[in-house]
Amino acid sequence: MSQDDFRIRRATKKDRETLLRFHHGLYVQHRDLVMPEKLSDFYGYRDLSSALAEDVDSILHSTNGVALIGLQGTDPVGYITGHIESDARRTLPTKGVVEDWFVAPASRGTRVGARLMEKLIEIFNEAGCDVVESTTWPFNETARKSHTALGFHEVEIKYRRRLR
Repeated sequence: MSQDDFRIRRATKKDRETLLRFHHGLYVQHRDLVMPEKLSDFYGYRDLSSALAEDVDSILHSTNGVALIGLQGTDPVGYITGHIESDARRTLPTKGVVEDWFVAPASRGTRVGARLMEKLIEIFNEAGCDVVESTTWPFNETARKSHTALGFHEVEIKYRRRLR
C-alpha cells in the first residue's frame, strides 16, 4: 500500500452502507475466525443484522461520537469508531472509548489499523480526554498484540457463566 494514497476522513451519513459492511465484517466474518464456538452464545444477538444497523445509526447520529474511515485511493479499507465519556469521580475523568476497529483482510499488516487508532486518539486528545479505553475479545490475539504495540495496557478481565 502506498502511504501517499492512504487517507483518513470522518464518516458521514452517506457512509452508512460502508460502515455496515465493515461492522458486519468485524462482528460476523472476523468473529467467526477468532471466536471459539463454545463462546458464541455469550456474544450473540437475537437479530444481529438489526443490532449492527442500530450500532451504525447510533454512531452516525451521536453528538459525541466519532466514526473514521481509512481510504486507499477511493476504496474504503477500514474503520474505527468511538465516543467520549466523563466520570468526575475518576482520577482520569474524561475518556475516549474505542468502540469498533476493523481493517479489511487485504489491507491488514499495512498500518491501516494503527493509523486509524492514532487518528482517533488524536481526536480524543484534542477533545481533552485524559485516557483512551478500548476492548477486544480475549481470544483475539492479533488485536491484543496491536493494542500492546500502540501503548495500551490490559487492565480488566471479564468473566461470564451461562446459567441456563
